[in-house]
Amino acid sequence: MTKQVATILDVPFTTRGFRETVDHITERIQSGQKTHVVTANPEIVMVARENRAFRSIVEQAYVVPDGIGIVYAAKWTNQPIYERVTGVELLEAFMAKADQHQWGVYLLGAKPDVIHLAKDILSARYPNARIVGCRDGYFRPEEETQIVQEIAEAKPQLLFAALGAPRQDEWMAKYRDQLNASLMMGVGGSFDVISGKVKRAPEIWQKLHLEWFYRLASEPSRWKRQLAIPRFVLTVLKEKWSSRS
Repeated sequence: MTKQVATILDVPFTTRGFRETVDHITERIQSGQKTHVVTANPEIVMVARENRAFRSIVEQAYVVPDGIGIVYAAKWTNQPIYERVTGVELLEAFMAKADQHQWGVYLLGAKPDVIHLAKDILSARYPNARIVGCRDGYFRPEEETQIVQEIAEAKPQLLFAALGAPRQDEWMAKYRDQLNASLMMGVGGSFDVISGKVKRAPEIWQKLHLEWFYRLASEPSRWKRQLAIPRFVLTVLKEKWSSRS
């Protein structure tokens, strides 16, 4: 039997594929279990490696391999992760589940125009899903208590937060016990993609595993963040060689 967790640089990833992940988390939602999903790519792994407090959050979360670099790292270290489980595709899959079961959904984060446009698009695409709240990510620390209370009172089955990494996961972990959400998931730039403000890489780029390069070419300002990729590769290979010796 394939083990359900693979560890990449001390981050515990689920080894489930996309469909199996959706089915497993859906079962958890229906049984009332709270689940904090972290969509982790090489950049997130390196943050967790260097930030002890964030690593503690990740260790307690349901971590999915959002990034082809994670799949390659698993291959290099002989671990059973065989496919990406991307945040934007998970969001769409759970919205489809919300549409099927009439679940409540709360959308948090992104710019004001982006979040409202994403809300309108998701409402039209999944008319039976109940979007019980919507708030942009440009709020002051003193507003957090009111936002948490609003989400708690709405009691959504699904809470999607686009506050940037690692902030989105730190925020949800901080208020985990107060938020009445069965599933809390950081979705990064997913609302930008859904709203059409940012174009996802064409399918051919995705199949060639070059989505990261497409995003860098489209947004050159991301170059500093992309430096995490070669650092991640070198660190994984260094640990592999160290374990062999």
